[in-house]
Amino acid sequence: MIDNSSVQIYNKLVYYYQEPNDTRKQVERLIKDRSAILDRFLSSYGSSYDIFPGDKASGLPLEAVCQHHTRSEKYVLTKKAKLWAVEMNDYLYLFSVAKLEKEQAEACVLFSIKDALPNVKPHKEHMYSFITAVFVADTTEHDVLGFIRHRKFNKSYKLGIYGTSPLRTAALDIGQEKIVTNNMGRDLRTQIKNICKE
Repeated sequence: MIDNSSVQIYNKLVYYYQEPNDTRKQVERLIKDRSAILDRFLSSYGSSYDIFPGDKASGLPLEAVCQHHTRSEKYVLTKKAKLWAVEMNDYLYLFSVAKLEKEQAEACVLFSIKDALPNVKPHKEHMYSFITAVFVADTTEHDVLGFIRHRKFNKSYKLGIYGTSPLRTAALDIGQEKIVTNNMGRDLRTQIKNICKE
């Protein structure tokens, strides 16, 4: 014999799946215009990053270089009595291309690392300096997203005492409406999704 609670649960499930205008969370669609997406990126990062145009002479689809610098300090009564201080930086490289291929993606990542590292000034108050490579592409080769997901790099200064420079990678495939990041760049997924949603 079926009890009343089981019937109520069944009815709720039927209503949930049959209601034409239900309240389930809808899949958020992303805009399809790469140019508009790039404008949104630059507008979003412009409030907290210094933005410089990409170097087209590099031969890479570098749209912009964005730099962010933060310093936090804690004092007791006066600045002379400093408890601690930390510096955090992000060197973000924004690439835009019609079709992203694996060899090109690797070249862009290597360029980002090589260009960013000389800017890092490690010292005892340096916590981290992210090296961030973000790709916006209309479409991607089948193996590119896997490369982005698994690409790693991390430079440690004095065994980490003077901080680190970890690599964050992220790619947006506009055609598939797919965002992929490596483990270090997981927070970028939400940022990119919010920037690009319709």
